[in-house]
Amino acid sequence: MHQLVKQLLVTEQAMNANFVERQHEIRAIMLALIAKKNILLIGPPGVAKSSIIQQFIDAFDDVHTFTRLISPTTQPDELFGSAKFERLKEGIIERNIEGQLPTAHFAFLDEIFKSTSDLLNGLLKIMNEHQFENGTAVLKTPLFTLIGASNEFPEEDDLAALYDRFLIRREVVSLKTPDALMVMLSSSTTAVDVPKITLAQLATLQELVDTITMPPAILEQIVTIHFRLKEQGIPVSDRRTKQCLALLKAQALLSGRMQVVTNDLLVLEDALWIDAEDRSVVNSILHEYVLTPLDHAFEKAEAFYGDVMEAVKRFSTTAIEYKAYTEYASEAYNDWQAVKEEVMALIDTTEQQQRFDALEQEVEQALTKVLL
Repeated sequence: MHQLVKQLLVTEQAMNANFVERQHEIRAIMLALIAKKNILLIGPPGVAKSSIIQQFIDAFDDVHTFTRLISPTTQPDELFGSAKFERLKEGIIERNIEGQLPTAHFAFLDEIFKSTSDLLNGLLKIMNEHQFENGTAVLKTPLFTLIGASNEFPEEDDLAALYDRFLIRREVVSLKTPDALMVMLSSSTTAVDVPKITLAQLATLQELVDTITMPPAILEQIVTIHFRLKEQGIPVSDRRTKQCLALLKAQALLSGRMQVVTNDLLVLEDALWIDAEDRSVVNSILHEYVLTPLDHAFEKAEAFYGDVMEAVKRFSTTAIEYKAYTEYASEAYNDWQAVKEEVMALIDTTEQQQRFDALEQEVEQALTKVLL
């Protein structure tokens, strides 16, 4: 597993320790960050939406962030910067954008569906195209993730385009059991320190997402899911399905793999529904692709073998010191032992054992090639 991924997982673990039953929301934001996609959290007041997001803002080291509570009276100046008076005299609206949304890497807009038409055009262009029209210039914005939060779903038709700009839509619900509430009430008020996330680390992780392999079999499953949803009356756009590929790759990366596997498809539960009533249909279809624990373990082992073969190819064409070879092989061997233990614990037939023995031989031969 890449060292930066390990560091990010340590950060995620610390964040989880500060909340009860909010692991899914924290993972969803992590995925949005490294996949460079927008995420929406919907839920009633008091379910820690803003607190979770603020934890991420506080964890950033040198990332430019922007936060604003939207109301029906929020003016464009409050998001995009005040207009320059000298340009107004020329009939041109050019804004002082420094420190405003157009210069942010990461933004949080609370109660985002209270946005008025005056805000929407600027928001949509920044969120989707990462551009901002400032006067006569079109500026490239550094934004990689915008988080929106709302207590309710949008009702006005003119908010549909804004709603569509969020690839991940996560409904945050109140704690479901007395035990969970008791844990929250009795937990320490001292927050766990969260390791910082730097802009350089995020940029590297975002680049790693692009290197994750998407097997043809997974693409075929995505195509099938896309059209099955359409048959059920869920209008998933071609664009949304395309954007889901980055989400799947991000999930694979956070799982310590360089290849997407079938069970990664479950991450799309928060991406493929449109209306709230669609969720059960989406979940039902996606769960048809969930593998048995042994199938999933074998898939992980085969993906690991693919990662090793890619490393062999990379090392064979690059002038790297012997130390780098041995360090990689040592770490890969340790990771393989964890995968091996998972598979072995689930094997219960001779045929399954023979299948794994053959795979293990291929993995070990590949690791030996790295050392030679």
